[in-house]
Amino acid sequence: MNDDFEQLDDYAILGIRPGAAPADIKQAYLKQISLYHPDRYAGASPAEQEYAARRARRINQAYQNLRRRRPSIAPVTPAQRDYQAELYAQAQAHLAAGRRLQALATLRELQRINPWYRDCAALITELEAEYQVPAATGEPAISRRTLLTAAVGGLTLTLLGWYGWRQLQGAMTVQELENAPIPTAAPSPTAAPSPTAAPSPTAAPSPTAAPSPTAAPSPTAAPSPTAAPSPTAAPSPTAAPSPTTIAAGGPIVYQANFGPNSDWPITSGNGWSVSAGNGAYRIQANAGLGDIWAFRTSPIGADMVIEVDVSVIGDWGGLILRFNDPQRYLSFIINPASGQFRCDERNGDQRTLLAEEAFTFTERPRLSARLEGQSIELRINDQVVSIVTSATPPPDARYGLLARAERNATTATFSNLVIRALR
Repeated sequence: MNDDFEQLDDYAILGIRPGAAPADIKQAYLKQISLYHPDRYAGASPAEQEYAARRARRINQAYQNLRRRRPSIAPVTPAQRDYQAELYAQAQAHLAAGRRLQALATLRELQRINPWYRDCAALITELEAEYQVPAATGEPAISRRTLLTAAVGGLTLTLLGWYGWRQLQGAMTVQELENAPIPTAAPSPTAAPSPTAAPSPTAAPSPTAAPSPTAAPSPTAAPSPTAAPSPTAAPSPTAAPSPTTIAAGGPIVYQANFGPNSDWPITSGNGWSVSAGNGAYRIQANAGLGDIWAFRTSPIGADMVIEVDVSVIGDWGGLILRFNDPQRYLSFIINPASGQFRCDERNGDQRTLLAEEAFTFTERPRLSARLEGQSIELRINDQVVSIVTSATPPPDARYGLLARAERNATTATFSNLVIRALR
């Protein structure tokens, strides 16, 4: 018989984080053993009594293991220096494979963590000069071809406008020459055409233009109010629901590769793992581990649109926004089991809830976040669910994917991740 707790390690069975202090371990043990002590199940069914006895034995075993374990070997988060080396190795692999733009993005991410790491700055300078892209200032690079195209287009429009104006002036000059014999043409301010209408038979049709007074029935042009159904163009406000489409974002500037050669981290620790394969990225965490995440740096800076398909089994999963550092970021996460979404800010051990509502989820909902300055627009399946304005943490080009395991073991699976430029 396989019990639901057999896959949990010693920390997870007690519901505490790896590396917890001895006092916390003891407190967690007393809490768990009180929940599953056989005496509490004296009146329960034989199956329930047997389950409680097995879990109580496992709780006792976990407590004894952790008491004997030396604090120096308690699991810890991998050192930042190791992650820097990993990023540098990824950049070198990209360079060796000819993926120079990806190498530039990875080196910029490394530079944010440690500006003086090895020859990171020199490599960035070399690659930026090669591709003529600006430093990561949050503004998209504009190529010389784009600037040249815009300049030629503007010059062409100017020439066409000038040519049309000259043609109009030429036509007016011909009419003036035809009307020149009429000395009374001097009062041209009073519509000289009317006197010239008499002499010039060709201009005689201008009397038909004289019916311009009949054009006074321009009020019949007042049916232009039927053009007033331009208010029916006012249903362009119905185009206002365009905010409910991902048209709120511009062209795709990055599309994640979750295949065998993924540029996203692939690693594991005590009770958690992150992996990529078959077009999907998975974050798994045992119950009680809290936030497990992986992050990257946007190639276009802090203002962007992020979209991803998410499937969550267990507690919570979703996006990390404004990743300032491992203790300071925003999360936009969903819990399909409880039918809720949430946006909160982590600042050290403190969490501030910015938005939380009930929501009916599809099998694999698509999350998106539009980040523009201090404004954050959150969407689920192209539907705006919340708009948050926040100055903290400050905008940052780093973003990521997250699984939050609170009471249950959690697996969050992500696919079709893209970054779009703002329109």
